[in-house]
Amino acid sequence: MEKNIELRKLSRILNRFQELDIEMQIPTVLILLEAAMQDPKYPKSVKALGALAGQKSGSASRNVMAFCERNRNKGVGHGLLKTEENPEFRVEKLVSMTQKGDLFIKSIADILNEHN
Repeated sequence: MEKNIELRKLSRILNRFQELDIEMQIPTVLILLEAAMQDPKYPKSVKALGALAGQKSGSASRNVMAFCERNRNKGVGHGLLKTEENPEFRVEKLVSMTQKGDLFIKSIADILNEHN
């Protein structure tokens, strides 16, 4: 039965991502999870997050943009991540969580921490 409980949690977590975008793919989810695991004092670049998630920089950039205020098509994004220019290497964007992003990740952690 423990397996079923854990699988139910996973299903609920995936549903949380589907609430954002019914067509969201796993690589996009992985980018947000990698961003959430980084130390907020030391944000990582899009390229570094992509490497951690097993993605090339072009894919990582698209996946990061899906979670920003504006997506790559200049449409409304999810507002869970923000990017800013790296002051030490201006062609690089650093990625960090927004307050909304932190709350979303907390809701994921709450599901994982539930005792059934």
